[in-house]
Amino acid sequence: MNTDPVIIGGVGGSGTRLFAESFMSAGLRTMRDLNKPSDAMSCALLFKRPSVFKDMEAGEPFERLWLILESALEGGRPLSKDDRILLKRLALQPRLGHPPAWLKTRARKLKREARQRPMSDRWFIKEPNLHWVAPSALEYRPNLRFVMAVRHGVDMAFSRNQQQVNVWGPTVLKEPGLEINPTASLRYWCLVHRRIDELQKKHPDRVLIVSFDQLCHDPGSVFPRLFEFAQIDSTRELMDRASAGVKAPSSIGRHLNEDLSVFDPDDLAFVDSFMATIEMS
Repeated sequence: MNTDPVIIGGVGGSGTRLFAESFMSAGLRTMRDLNKPSDAMSCALLFKRPSVFKDMEAGEPFERLWLILESALEGGRPLSKDDRILLKRLALQPRLGHPPAWLKTRARKLKREARQRPMSDRWFIKEPNLHWVAPSALEYRPNLRFVMAVRHGVDMAFSRNQQQVNVWGPTVLKEPGLEINPTASLRYWCLVHRRIDELQKKHPDRVLIVSFDQLCHDPGSVFPRLFEFAQIDSTRELMDRASAGVKAPSSIGRHLNEDLSVFDPDDLAFVDSFMATIEMS
């Protein structure tokens, strides 16, 4: 039986929930502290902050954070005093969209999960922002697999969900005063997916890039690839359970009714090329 863990990420609003639910249908387990879209909320405490880039560059600080996450996922390994102090410090750091009380709750639940009885089943974890730490996680854990959920970049540029652009955009686009608008959103999307494209080339057997748009139109072509990548037996019963929750949102294709002249032609060309490539694979 394959025991490789899987992480799922994507730009916010890319349909990661459906991929998480498909793994749940296959019997994989995840964290207990989840929100309605099945995001592991403790990941926001540990990783959803631009300062995590310094942790990844240094190596050991990131590895320590990852071990805390694994302790909570696997249970039976209570956190050390130093780890508890680290969580307390992280919970006090100002975060866009996450007040201190919310972060303290995540820290408390992380510590509780680490203390609980050991778990032996295969696990996965889903939190959209994990795509930023995926390169370091893959280097640290050679058996880890990463699924990147993708939705058409220009549709995403007109989405109301611009939380990631707010959190990461000023840092990664190198514009401290970044104005959040469709143009900035598409620039962010292109930067993220160029980075993921390079990551997939580096780890072709451990990174899967999947189209949410294609999933909505043809789940029968996407779920088999997803389960094969995760080395899960895609029985007809599992396929039926996974496909039952698929419903294409009305916002697919919304960019066709928008003025695209505001975007950089190179960004538009990259979106078309990238989507065509992942939907052919």
